[in-house]
Amino acid sequence: MQANQGRDQSVVMALGCVVGLFSTAVTWAAGINTNLALTPPKGGSILRLQYSYVEADGDGPVKQISSSVVAGTYVLGVEPNLALFFTVPYVNKQVDKVVPRLGRIEEAHDGVADLTFLAKYRFWQKDPRPQETLRWAVLGGMNLRSGDSDFSSDSYDPILGTVFSWQRYRGWLDADMSYQFNTGGGEARHDLLRYNVSYSYRLLPKVYTSSDVHELDAVAELNGRYKTSGSHEVFLSPGLQFITERWIFETSLQLPVVQELADEEPETEYRLVMGFRYQW
Repeated sequence: MQANQGRDQSVVMALGCVVGLFSTAVTWAAGINTNLALTPPKGGSILRLQYSYVEADGDGPVKQISSSVVAGTYVLGVEPNLALFFTVPYVNKQVDKVVPRLGRIEEAHDGVADLTFLAKYRFWQKDPRPQETLRWAVLGGMNLRSGDSDFSSDSYDPILGTVFSWQRYRGWLDADMSYQFNTGGGEARHDLLRYNVSYSYRLLPKVYTSSDVHELDAVAELNGRYKTSGSHEVFLSPGLQFITERWIFETSLQLPVVQELADEEPETEYRLVMGFRYQW
């Protein structure tokens, strides 16, 4: 009898380890360029650093742009269904353009672009069966001018949005949409609609065991941006994520599939994204 009880306890402990590992992994699983409807636990934090490199060519005065952005984001879990986000981007931009009476010149600029503060509130959750969850959240916040003369806008712009996530077994679907009400002048006067859809699939392990502490995911995304100036861009973004209990390393290549640009904006050739996240 005692032997049977011991075996039963061992089975329960093993199952607990598997469930715990699975829960940790799905907490991390998400799109690389898409938001998700999960939030960290109360008091939990996430630090995310992301590097992106963009090449763009134009037919107007601006002939070529090469830019690098390093964005740091801190996420704080205030409640189990409420989280705060703060993002600071640092930009380095190389511009090749034509100037009247001077001809073709090259310029280099670097500095801090506008900051972003967001709150995410998960108002709906459903777990219909083991290894499946559906979650829906709203976003709200502000785009804050940095004051840097090269990259700052001249306004403080409200942001509203929503995000939905569905995970089942080895697959994970995320979809988000946000609208930024730009209140400034010049190029910053146009409102901005962002929308993204991401599907992640766990390549390894196929089935979790008590010894699994790593995960490899393939990611496919569509990332769209529409300005009220009439500009519309959509990117197809394949990527990979390597996930551990606390770390995630990720890379994505964004390729344009729709580019309808206004005001002689340069066309993006590609965007390379690399980054990592750490949760504690």
